[in-house]
Amino acid sequence: MEASPLCSLCASLPLADLPSFPDEKIGRTLSGYPNIHHIFWRDAQAGVPIPRFGVQHYPDLAGLRAAAAQGCVLCRAIEGQAGELLSDIAKLGGEEKLGLLALEPSWDLWVTRRPNGEGLWVVTRSKEEGHRWMFPVAAVAFCSDEDDPKPASSKGRVVKEVPDDTTLAHVVAWLAECDKHPHCVPQKPQMPIRLIDVGTDAAQVTLVEPGQAVCDRYVALSYRWGEGVKHFATAEESQAARRAGIIVADLPRTLRDAVALTRRIGLRYLWIDALCIFQDDLADWGRDSANIGAVYAGAYLTVAATQAEDCEGGLFRARRRREYFRLPAGDAGRYVPACTLPLDREVIPNYHVQLRGEPLSTRAWGLQERVLSRRTLHFASEQMYFECLEGFYAEDGTVVPYRMATVQSEQGVNEHVDARRRAASQTGVGREGLIGAWWEILVEYGPKELSVPEDKLPAISGIARVMQERTGDEYLAGLWKGHLIEGLCWQPLSCRAVEEWRAPSWSWAAVDGVPAAGWFYGEHAETATVIDAQVEVDGRNPFGRVKDGWIKLEAPLVRLGLSEGVGPTGHLLLKPEKGNDQGTATMLDTLDRRYEKSAGVLRGMELFALVLAAQFGGPQMPDPERQRPTWHALIVTPVKGREGAMRRVGMMLLGKDSLGEGELDARAVVTII
Repeated sequence: MEASPLCSLCASLPLADLPSFPDEKIGRTLSGYPNIHHIFWRDAQAGVPIPRFGVQHYPDLAGLRAAAAQGCVLCRAIEGQAGELLSDIAKLGGEEKLGLLALEPSWDLWVTRRPNGEGLWVVTRSKEEGHRWMFPVAAVAFCSDEDDPKPASSKGRVVKEVPDDTTLAHVVAWLAECDKHPHCVPQKPQMPIRLIDVGTDAAQVTLVEPGQAVCDRYVALSYRWGEGVKHFATAEESQAARRAGIIVADLPRTLRDAVALTRRIGLRYLWIDALCIFQDDLADWGRDSANIGAVYAGAYLTVAATQAEDCEGGLFRARRRREYFRLPAGDAGRYVPACTLPLDREVIPNYHVQLRGEPLSTRAWGLQERVLSRRTLHFASEQMYFECLEGFYAEDGTVVPYRMATVQSEQGVNEHVDARRRAASQTGVGREGLIGAWWEILVEYGPKELSVPEDKLPAISGIARVMQERTGDEYLAGLWKGHLIEGLCWQPLSCRAVEEWRAPSWSWAAVDGVPAAGWFYGEHAETATVIDAQVEVDGRNPFGRVKDGWIKLEAPLVRLGLSEGVGPTGHLLLKPEKGNDQGTATMLDTLDRRYEKSAGVLRGMELFALVLAAQFGGPQMPDPERQRPTWHALIVTPVKGREGAMRRVGMMLLGKDSLGEGELDARAVVTII
């Protein structure tokens, strides 16, 4: 088949030799909208136009639309994504069009090489003259198709709607390459108590206890159970039959596919929790479930049914269809298949790593399985992804040079992952060490779903166990004693209350939502002193559910009042008693931040700022002389009936000008519960 028709302008583009995207000079931001992304020229000077880069395309939307209407396939693709950007802009209400969201694209289009793989990007400047901000408009990937000998060579791959043997050949190739990585293959892992021996009999598999004398590679399955799993889960009374043999055809689709994949990559053993743990034996379940983290950490490969809603979803199911078109590539009628790509994942590569919107990605227990696994094969709704300690690789050829945060017991592994992430960072700054990985994991974990809300701490206890083994630190309901002040300063992002008490108010586990925790930029100095910290565990798991907990500390305690003014989006402001009248924005843990919703509630509360630490500067605004402190403070209120006890209701950042003279001098001993 010949290449698709192009307009004269697109036909003149040097598709095989486009100018590189100047990634080292460009900063990227988050907008919260899938198609609105603001990027900026780092060294731009006020009033000086951004230097042109790339190749000039159409200077306005009219030209683009005319070429698309006349049949240019590339202009149609660009116009389609431009329309999605316009649609997102049209959805912005008056209150939302503030700051960067008030900017509009100029539609003077430039074409540049795609930063994250083979293909192209289309970008445009903002309409404001001399402004440093730009909009990505479209992203197009170039691919090759193993089933078609005519296309020009490309590292990108056509993603087939239904996986076949050529698709699984990518898995074998990924593993062969990954086996050469110095850290990715577990060294002499401890075998699980029970495994599924997939053998060579296509019709059945068996439940076996290999014993500690056996040291062999195995696959671990990560998936959502759903209701159907209960009908085939191993129970005490069915274990003998399982040892005699399990008919593969009787298993749910996801488990059948896992058996087939294990055989395809040449391994003998497979671990599936529903089959390898006796579900009706509390002692067996308690022992084995506590060691699940070690099972995933020791697996040769974790296979994740990322796109499946339940155990019948399967691995080898049809994926979301991509629409491909053909672009000319050199002489003799050669062409390259191409397709558009979602802008959000192109601009923010970490969205690839997060696997946003996938059913398994919403599950709290599934995150722990992924974090502890050295490498995971994700069967997602659009394509396969392979994740190891070196990076995150997509079936279509996209490469992200780092993986999701991990916590590993072997020395040097986390340091290696840290180094790769920092190298990929535009600023060279990132969360470091095991504690940095912990804070990063919490941001991902906070909003995940739990069938049993009380499992908020148990579902991350495997990671906490490895952390404790590596650091020797004391675990306190989701925080670490050696970093307690830092941990207490978590910021609530879109958090909500839970019906039943499950953690002290100072713990992020007390709410559902994103706890943004940990020092990230600048230098910090603690202003609080911890006197005592205790947690009473509920059960045998020291990293699981808790009954009670308190932290006694000494710190500046500043009385707060409600400002009658409001922020630019109608959110309420609190002000120190002796501070300026303008007030400071607050981050309330579960109360609505809008003045009209919560002002009456706060007026009836006695509120204080418990000032825990000061931050000085950041990567863009260093403050080596420590002249511009930002104070991190908890918003607390007294607990009736418990003298000296307070509970957390939120968090705030106080600037130097927010506080009155001497307000930080008065210190108090407070017990937070």
